[in-house]
Amino acid sequence: SPDGFLQEAHPKFRPVDTLTEGVFLAGTVQGPKDIPDTVAQASAASSRAIRLMNKGEYEAEPITATVNEEICSGCATCVSVCPYDAIGIEITEGRRVAKVNEMLCKGCGSCAAACPSGASEQNWFKTDQLRAMVSAVL
Repeated sequence: SPDGFLQEAHPKFRPVDTLTEGVFLAGTVQGPKDIPDTVAQASAASSRAIRLMNKGEYEAEPITATVNEEICSGCATCVSVCPYDAIGIEITEGRRVAKVNEMLCKGCGSCAAACPSGASEQNWFKTDQLRAMVSAVL
């Protein structure tokens, strides 16, 4: 958040969840709180964590973004629009290129929509596939 605290996914429906699956909020990491509020929030966060751990394994989102390094200009537009902080800029062969952390990416498509060079696309939803779907509907 602008004041330096971590922000919940939704204040009413997901008050201890973050936009990153498996990361939960408790206590003053979200803002100033007294002890009873901190204990209540810690209880909720631990409950959410246990539910996730009881699954036994973590399933990564299959729909993630990919970056074609050959046409990526390294402008970092995708970095600024990604709500999950799943994209970073790295130097590859002397060039700046975007790299996607697939464990953080949720496949929202913000980067693909914002990429001026068209280097960023979603797995399973390439531009030509989307055009074919729209044509089939029309």
